[in-house]
Amino acid sequence: MVNISVFKSSNSKSEQLSTIEAFNIWNILRSRYISIETYQFLRNFIHDRDFILIANNHLDDFQSQVATLEALGKHFKLQVPTRPPAQIKISTQLEAITDKFVHRKFFSDLISELKILSDALTTSTTNDRLRKHLSSFVLDHLKNYEELYKFGKLKGWTDIEPAFTSGKPTKKEPIAVSEAYHLWEHLNYRYDQLELTNLYLNFVHDADFRAILQGGLSSLNSQIKILEKESTKFEVPLPERPPASMSVTIDPEIMTDKSAYRTIFTGMQSATSLHTRAVIDTIRNDPLRTVFFDFLKEELNFYDKLVKYGKVKGWLHIVPTFRNMA
Repeated sequence: MVNISVFKSSNSKSEQLSTIEAFNIWNILRSRYISIETYQFLRNFIHDRDFILIANNHLDDFQSQVATLEALGKHFKLQVPTRPPAQIKISTQLEAITDKFVHRKFFSDLISELKILSDALTTSTTNDRLRKHLSSFVLDHLKNYEELYKFGKLKGWTDIEPAFTSGKPTKKEPIAVSEAYHLWEHLNYRYDQLELTNLYLNFVHDADFRAILQGGLSSLNSQIKILEKESTKFEVPLPERPPASMSVTIDPEIMTDKSAYRTIFTGMQSATSLHTRAVIDTIRNDPLRTVFFDFLKEELNFYDKLVKYGKVKGWLHIVPTFRNMA
């Protein structure tokens, strides 16, 4: 990834929090409190020792994230939700609550909570420290999700998604229908971003911004090759590719660097959601899920740099600041 020297001067004198970031802290805390309470309650009915260990590991992550968010809430004098009980212990065993039921409940909740984390990450553009924490939360959450899924798959507790088949005999294990769709969708999206980036390179004046776009272009081409290879391997139809080159006849002064930046920035917010959804839905083919997970990590790193750069240049929309009246 391209290193932009202007990032070194991006530190502000006073740390600020936007209104949406104040909500994000409050909302994630509320979600995590519910998760902790749910895990502590249902853990009492788990029989499988390995499953108990997984639940405990997830609880440790939840508690660590809560401690971070509570500290941020205190720092910014933000009113936060009430906390759940420290422990929930039940000695009675209920046969109706099986390990399979508990697994499905945990699994469903992790998917729901991931949307809260993902939305919080893409809307937290004012406070760099918070966004760094949220990026870590998302990646940890996805690892917990994958761990829980693989364990349920081993135990036979997960449903088998319909397979994608091309109608031709094959020795390879087929991918799921959702996985075929995400390969196709990712390729279309990457082709569109490639075409858009090439277009903007004809207009952009700022040298650092051009370097950022060139770095993004290299990443796009690398990901496209991977997606084309995977799509071909599983015989997923390939979409049309964008032109190899573009001739621009419009006056370059019409297009400003700021408008180009904001369009690219919005596209990256959408890409984060796209990669996250692909990781969640890719539950049959483990290597393919790793591909999408790597794409997400690369996207989050680039997104963070783009946020910081936009703030330095004054191109990023300024979100209303949270002000505690206490």
